[in-house]
Amino acid sequence: MSVDLISEDSLLRIANTFPATQQVLAQLGILLRDSGADINEVTTILRRDVGLASRLIGTANSAAFAQSRPVATVEDAVTLIGFQEVYRLVGVAVLNQVSDGGLPCYDISAKKFYENSLFTALLMEGLASGAREDPRYCYTIGLMRSIGKIALDRLAREVGDTNFSKIDTGDSLLEWERSAFGMTSVEAGAVILRSWRFPEEIVQAVEGHCAPTSKHLPLTHLLNLAAGTAELLGRGLDGETSYWMDSAEVYHKAGIDPKRANTIIDHALRAFERLTKTNF
Repeated sequence: MSVDLISEDSLLRIANTFPATQQVLAQLGILLRDSGADINEVTTILRRDVGLASRLIGTANSAAFAQSRPVATVEDAVTLIGFQEVYRLVGVAVLNQVSDGGLPCYDISAKKFYENSLFTALLMEGLASGAREDPRYCYTIGLMRSIGKIALDRLAREVGDTNFSKIDTGDSLLEWERSAFGMTSVEAGAVILRSWRFPEEIVQAVEGHCAPTSKHLPLTHLLNLAAGTAELLGRGLDGETSYWMDSAEVYHKAGIDPKRANTIIDHALRAFERLTKTNF
């Protein structure tokens, strides 16, 4: 692939073909940071994606939320499921949509991409309280951290070139991306998230998490920690190992007490197992 093929315009053209659920997630995240947000505001956003609203109602009527009478409206579904769980489920919907077909240029299956993104997001959510960060923001950052890979992969497939080899180049992942595409996936992710009007804190965390020592943003270190932990637990992505910092250093910079790590990881694992069994 010629690096001339990858420009911000071509990147955003691809990103604009993604399902609208990502933007629903961003809008919900902003709204739910407001402690005064009410159910009508939440359901107004959810109704913008008809398929998503329908799946929420279906989930509320599933065995997991068995009711004496059927749930027929989005309002009733949100009331039953709860704001936090609805937000998680929207995230699951995002991953199901964007990971379909996997990332062949990266040799990443749909299952591996989905599991890495969801587990990283749940770790971020669990780490948030200890770092005095917003859990929904952190969950979103974990979900969106590899959105740039999806766009670059689709651009490569669009021109019929899926034969890149990271092994032959001997480069790190980001070096390989720059050589193959003309930009890295974290740079691509930042361009896309800004165009979707995600909060700048989320954009900067995604953009900087592979080199957090150059940043002084706790969310950047937190994402580095979560992604590194996901890899240690067998849910990493190829080529990223060298980007995860020494755990003691990154815990300190992220503002996390290492003594709480096992509890956070256990909670994330339980949530992961439950959500991966959800037909959403």
